[in-house]
Amino acid sequence: MKKSILIISVLILLFNTACNNILNVEPEIYVSDNTAFTDDKSAYAALIGVYDAAQNYYGPNLNSHNVISDNVVNNTSPGNIIPTLTAAGSSGADPTGGGAYGSMYEAINRANSVIVKTAALSETVISTASKNQYLGEAYFLRALAYATLVKTYGGVPIVLEPTSSPTQDNGIKRSTAAENYAQILTDLDKAESLLSTTIVRNRANKWSVYALKARIYLYTEKWDLAEEQANKLISNTTFKLVKPYSTFYTTAKSDESIFELTFSAADKNPVYTNYLAALDGGRLDYIPEGNFVAQLLDPNLGGARKSLVKLQPDGKYTLTEYGKQDGSSSFFVLRLAEQYLIRAEARANKTTADLVGAVADINLIKTRSDVPSFVSTSATTKQDILLAIEKERRYELGFEGHRFIDIVRTNRAAKVFGDLNPLFTNPQRWVFPIPYGQLLADPDLVQNPGY
Repeated sequence: MKKSILIISVLILLFNTACNNILNVEPEIYVSDNTAFTDDKSAYAALIGVYDAAQNYYGPNLNSHNVISDNVVNNTSPGNIIPTLTAAGSSGADPTGGGAYGSMYEAINRANSVIVKTAALSETVISTASKNQYLGEAYFLRALAYATLVKTYGGVPIVLEPTSSPTQDNGIKRSTAAENYAQILTDLDKAESLLSTTIVRNRANKWSVYALKARIYLYTEKWDLAEEQANKLISNTTFKLVKPYSTFYTTAKSDESIFELTFSAADKNPVYTNYLAALDGGRLDYIPEGNFVAQLLDPNLGGARKSLVKLQPDGKYTLTEYGKQDGSSSFFVLRLAEQYLIRAEARANKTTADLVGAVADINLIKTRSDVPSFVSTSATTKQDILLAIEKERRYELGFEGHRFIDIVRTNRAAKVFGDLNPLFTNPQRWVFPIPYGQLLADPDLVQNPGY
């Protein structure tokens, strides 16, 4: 794994303490962690550094998951719908860019430092309320980074202490995916115990913890628990499915948002130019896949979600979700629509299946997007409903990095992706390879089988 020497930002902060402005502050000066944590102000600055690291890894990982699924293609080779994964990393040979493995460990390292160093501060220099808030956010952000790592690479090394030298973590072996998920839930439990229910949509709180727990329980097939956590969000009327559909991505921190990483014209989304055409100030590295575009434009499938794509003069379609030309588009990490679809899948799969409830959840999502409802008859099977959920997740969450893991975790990758690239009939290809540079940096790191 990447061995990042811990660098924590120390800022001379002339900041508004309003929570909504937290991510407008950019780290400027980096010094040793030996002097960074002295009081509330420096602990807060270090926490900002964790959010900053999350911003840095989330976009490249999102791109990797988008382009390795059948929703997005590389603009230079649009016929290569499912590219071949390699361990080349970001050298250019691998269109997925390596998945941001090292950047995620940088975020984890910063979170570790906040957790360890903030906990050691005395009550004379930081209030209990501030300490709990910063610790809770750091635990949540560490859980999010590990959740992103494990869905990308499978089991990875678990590091829970700050790294202060390039070789400090040598010898830490890869954990299993199950061990990673257990650590994620441990972190989320700690975050839940420390955070408040105050809703700030670009900072961690109890609601973002519940939402990430629901996703993790879905991935680990704990159906009852996934439904329970999703219910918490759905029953809170502060969260709403916004209409028209485009509102959630054209309006930062909309009522649908549970947790998003926000940007501004001064602190730009790192991948927004990847999806913009040259006439809009972008590079257009990636475009929506043609067949998927056709489905989004179909009023019976995509409905209002056709707003996600934009026709260009040359006949190509571009993606609008991250298309604000000033770079201020958010990453929508957790939003309410996903929670409805999590609950639908959990209801269909749990021991005493609730197929009626699952169909109701599907239709809430369809109705919001002006798509005809799913009609269940006496001949409708559980598998029919699960396939309807899979399709709805594709249309609803199509460019938010869910498609690849959705097909992999339901054991359908050999069929769905294997038909496009025969390599994906091999289950060893259902995780990304560890980037080659990371293997060179850590002799104890073992590559995923099959690469």
